[in-house]
Amino acid sequence: MRITRTLAAAALSALCVASVAACSSSSEGGATGQTQLSPAQRLAAAKAKVDAAPSVHLQLASANVPQGASGVVSADGWGKHPPAFKGTFKVSLKGVQADAEITSIGGDVYAKLPLVPGTNKIDPKAFGLPDPAVLFSPDKGLTTLLTATTSPADGDKVRSGAEVLSTVKGTVPGKAVTDLFLIGDSFGTYSATYGLTDSQELRQVAIAGPFFGSGTTSTYTLTLDQYGKPVTITKP
Repeated sequence: MRITRTLAAAALSALCVASVAACSSSSEGGATGQTQLSPAQRLAAAKAKVDAAPSVHLQLASANVPQGASGVVSADGWGKHPPAFKGTFKVSLKGVQADAEITSIGGDVYAKLPLVPGTNKIDPKAFGLPDPAVLFSPDKGLTTLLTATTSPADGDKVRSGAEVLSTVKGTVPGKAVTDLFLIGDSFGTYSATYGLTDSQELRQVAIAGPFFGSGTTSTYTLTLDQYGKPVTITKP
């Protein structure tokens, strides 16, 4: 009996030690397995997700656009990879606003414009617009702003609808902005705030700066969602 009790105690002691070691190992492994990404790494991961998505829904809003200015006021549409776009832009031409239905595919841009019959091929630069399909180019589009951002730092959490996003803030060189949007002060600097989900999915991009010349500060906010939803874009 004494031998049996001794063996049982030893076995129980060994089991406890093993359990504690296992728990400790699991805890340590969990801590190292959840290594915190740096702000720059989070932006790079977000860029990769947008670039890899077959399609993305995009909304654009503006704030503090100077009265009488010419430029994009808002937009709502779908982008695809390879780069293509279809949606509606609200454009201001010297203060007069109008909606234009835009389709861009294969390097060609088509628009249905107010007071103009039918859908016609256009040069978007003539209207002060970038080719909207280029926004979805991995090499020249919106996501290039993420990796061009200098001194990225973690910001506050913000709510966007039902989601709570963590933010990364930084500065974007003026040339990176003007090359993409075709407006702004290329010698100025722009502040950027990116809203990301916990899985590093880019949800919001807010860029503020001299879009309408030195001494002005306007903000464009883009919202991206519905990644990968089936979308068909064809020439009109």
